[in-house]
Amino acid sequence: CEMLKCWAMMGVGTGSKGKVIITDNDSIEKSNLNRQFLFRPHDVQKPKSGAAAAAALKMNPHLNIQSLQERVGPESEHVFNDDFFEALDGVCNALDNVQARLYMDSRCVYYQKSLLESGTLGTKGNVQVVVPRLTESYGSSVDPPEKSIPICTLKNFPTH
Repeated sequence: CEMLKCWAMMGVGTGSKGKVIITDNDSIEKSNLNRQFLFRPHDVQKPKSGAAAAAALKMNPHLNIQSLQERVGPESEHVFNDDFFEALDGVCNALDNVQARLYMDSRCVYYQKSLLESGTLGTKGNVQVVVPRLTESYGSSVDPPEKSIPICTLKNFPTH
């Protein structure tokens, strides 16, 4: 979400051929509000990608943005197919699980697309720039296995 905010403020996706496509199959929970600054209390229970697109459009009404509610993976290859990937100039991830990161990395390697890989896993953060035929891919190195659910999905917070 923070990347989308920056892109909106910089004018990414505003040109005649510009477009930003975002996807997230998750809905906003109250626990998201303290770390994802595009979301407001009235957004709770709404799809994340739709709320993020609406917030980015408020920042820059010239932004050409499309929001999807699809999970990235083999089950959504009917949406994220050859035509989809071939039309992209690049990919930016903000994922919280290794399986989805590896899947998107493999798609970017296959379609020779640059990837800005970023995300969290528990308390750890990761950022990596992947350029086809120049840098190693995300999947070239191995993250340690996930030991538990990501901290950002925990739902119990102190109330006082």
